[in-house]
Amino acid sequence: MIQLFHVQKQYGAEAPALVDVSLAVHKGEFVFLTGPSGAGKSTLLRLVFCAEPPTDGQILVFGRNVARVRPSSVPFIRRSIGVVFQDFKLLEHRTLAENVAFPLEVRGVRPREVERRVNLALRGVGLEHRAGRFPLSLSGGEQQRAAVARALVGDPALLLADEPTGNLDTERTAEVMQLLESANARGTTVVVATHDRALLARHKKRVISLEGGRLVSDGEQVRRTSS
Repeated sequence: MIQLFHVQKQYGAEAPALVDVSLAVHKGEFVFLTGPSGAGKSTLLRLVFCAEPPTDGQILVFGRNVARVRPSSVPFIRRSIGVVFQDFKLLEHRTLAENVAFPLEVRGVRPREVERRVNLALRGVGLEHRAGRFPLSLSGGEQQRAAVARALVGDPALLLADEPTGNLDTERTAEVMQLLESANARGTTVVVATHDRALLARHKKRVISLEGGRLVSDGEQVRRTSS
């Protein structure tokens, strides 16, 4: 599903954001990507999402080298990827329902089906009563849940979530994690970037740890060593 080979990402004269990172996330896995602020978690997700290219190395997503795909091909790759951005990236001039509907509209889904899926997605995150509101009128936690609904509405093959529970209380965190795990049970590969150690302790998944842009531990390798 995702393969990184000796990936490096450099921004100008700054210290590298990623240094010689090699790893693989397999189809159907649920993986936590963790590490302190500045570890490279968000950068890695941006590279996988084709938001920017690596400075060096190769990244394969769905078997395609995304560092070399033509810009015209990027939207087709993204159609199979749901993303929860750390800063939400909700469209301010669209209602909550219209924001959640957007990925489906891009794919040409019929309006009646769009409406059905949007209603289900909003109900799943407890926001059906906010469907007609605009993002700036919502709390940070509500915007976060809206971003999760938008990412899941199209049943993506791959879900990338950057701190999806960062603005939520314990109850809402549990609800969002249940949604992500349900999507994973349906076959979606899930990668969640988080610095919340309690979240890792409650949900026993594979954990990939970054520090200073380097891969410092990988739960997959630990399991293989102990088996």
